[in-house]
Amino acid sequence: MEATKQQFEDFVKKIAGYPVTWGNLITTPLPQLLKQRYALYTLHIGNRSFLGIYLKNKIEFKPATFEKHLQQVWQNITEYDAYCVITQDLPGYVRQRMVERKIPFVDIGRQLFWPELGAAYQQKKLKASPPVVKALSPATQAVLIYALNDGIQKPVTPKKLAEQLGYTPMTMTRALNEIESIKLCSVKRQGKERFLLPEHKEMLWKNARPFLHNPVKNVKRIMEKDLPENQRLAAGETALAQCSMLTLPKEPIYALWNRYWKKLSKTAQTVPIEDEGTCQLQLWHYNPALFAAEGRVDPFSLYLSLQTERDERVESALEKIMEKLKW
Repeated sequence: MEATKQQFEDFVKKIAGYPVTWGNLITTPLPQLLKQRYALYTLHIGNRSFLGIYLKNKIEFKPATFEKHLQQVWQNITEYDAYCVITQDLPGYVRQRMVERKIPFVDIGRQLFWPELGAAYQQKKLKASPPVVKALSPATQAVLIYALNDGIQKPVTPKKLAEQLGYTPMTMTRALNEIESIKLCSVKRQGKERFLLPEHKEMLWKNARPFLHNPVKNVKRIMEKDLPENQRLAAGETALAQCSMLTLPKEPIYALWNRYWKKLSKTAQTVPIEDEGTCQLQLWHYNPALFAAEGRVDPFSLYLSLQTERDERVESALEKIMEKLKW
């Protein structure tokens, strides 16, 4: 209790500017119900004395009920003309009710409402720490892949990115938040606007790698003839074979944004096993066509889609492709 008294005195002095002394326990007889809920003390502030009402039971405390109990307290104690409720860690909604009912109180370390002293204070809520980013959202990864493929040549706003990548401005704003939180790119503020600045690609790739994931969400097998020519974007080992000495796979592999599958599935039926004329269709978390070149997915996304392969031929071909990149 002594520690609580000291905390109370320090808190009131700091907020209200008055030195206060928490005096001795008042032994005036009270009904048993009130004794179970409250302890009464004398509070000395300057040349004035206040009745300090310490809450023993915070869980059952209700401001409306307290006002009825207070009437009983005044019947037994007459030497004070003012009082203050003393507590710790009282729920916020209860404190709000006390303010509304003009009940003076001190929630030690958190809030002080004491009109008699002309003082009121409430501790500001601390801003929540930003969430720890372990893997980027698909939209954020799309922004970084866009930057790695030379899409960001000058500072760009979330609104502009939304227009270029097919997302909403709000989604691009969240993408910039993620990028800024793990310091992958520079984000500059100018008034109310934020700009994503171009970065050196090699350093960006190195720093972003731990946060980037396989862009392939799912794989469907369909008849190749059911895939429109303008959607046949080479991916996987098909794309890797086109730019290396790797042999083409038996089934062609293509990439498509997952959002487009619902429409395509109305005309393209899935096939359970490999057969003559079938192909594999990778459904991606983001739109691979945005960064495609020469009819195949971009090298960074291709690397991410195949980086867990344990085939030495694939690993070797991937490394050679990355070595050829112009940083």
